[in-house]
Amino acid sequence: MKHVRLGLIGCGVVGSGVLRVLSDRGGLVGDMLLEPTRIAVKHLSRPRPSYVPREKLTDDWRSVCLADDVDVVIEVMGGVDVAHEVVCTALRAGKPVVTANKALMAAHGPELRAMARQHGVSLRYEASVLGGVPVIHALETYFRVNRITGLRGIVNGTSNYILTRMTQEGASFADALAEAQALGYAEPDPTSDVEGHDAFFKLQVLLQVLGVDTEPLRRGALLPSAGANSAGTRPVAYLAAPREGIAHLTPDDVERARLRGEKLKHVASARWREDGVIEVRVGVESLAPTDPLFGIDGVENALAITGDVVGTVTLTGPGAGALPTASAVLEDVMQWAAVAYAGNDAVEDELGWRLNPSRR
Repeated sequence: MKHVRLGLIGCGVVGSGVLRVLSDRGGLVGDMLLEPTRIAVKHLSRPRPSYVPREKLTDDWRSVCLADDVDVVIEVMGGVDVAHEVVCTALRAGKPVVTANKALMAAHGPELRAMARQHGVSLRYEASVLGGVPVIHALETYFRVNRITGLRGIVNGTSNYILTRMTQEGASFADALAEAQALGYAEPDPTSDVEGHDAFFKLQVLLQVLGVDTEPLRRGALLPSAGANSAGTRPVAYLAAPREGIAHLTPDDVERARLRGEKLKHVASARWREDGVIEVRVGVESLAPTDPLFGIDGVENALAITGDVVGTVTLTGPGAGALPTASAVLEDVMQWAAVAYAGNDAVEDELGWRLNPSRR
């Protein structure tokens, strides 16, 4: 039986979810044994569920990244600066990395993928967008004949839950947010979710998968008023309007949409232009029943991908939570292991514009 030893950095909601899945299955996934050998946490004395093996806890994340008994490093600690150091340390040590960190990949994705290539190891990040919905896998493996012309998604479960409660129950934003927090759907500080930062990060990661230059988005650059075009053969993305959240919405706003037979949704979108520029929007839209995102309610996520041949394909599913995100993390581990044990441990990067002219 193949044996994969895991080094976990972080044991919060997602990290604990990974350990719960492994505990429930006795570590057995298909023909592989997945064993967490080291787990780095910030607070050793914090109470933890029974399926967290306390004897494997350490407060030294470097020891996990450099350990001989770790085959894959899983980064689920969140944040950017320390997480960036963690991933860089692991890659330089020749360790493949799986991360669920959308803020990290939005800010440093191109650098980290280049580092992975340089050191001949894999960097996987399916869990960084849309939780358990395998959108990165779909973008990397399915859309080869098609030239992608648009992405539109409901990619933040917190905002979608709040807007669903405001639509169905007439709740105020504050009351719907408090309910989401009580149910664990919103963080104590919900700023990243309700102000649109989280959705913006996820859209940047998806565009990077497609070989798009997202540096202007990282800087918050708006689309130039005239003469905007891609400087080279690689497509480049700009904000078509300032990023928007949902905190400003009132029950009256929601009711006006409802009376039109529509729903207010927080949507992240990207539209490809013929000149190689991609127009990005992150904000509130009023959706008609014919829109593929109209029926996405609660904490569900969805991504509508438009290709020039197939038309629009919509992927939906659970976008957040311990188990959906843990599922994506462990699927990435299994994808890496399938390649590694097949005798080909080459880096599997995004299907870039250089390899697929249809994406240019």
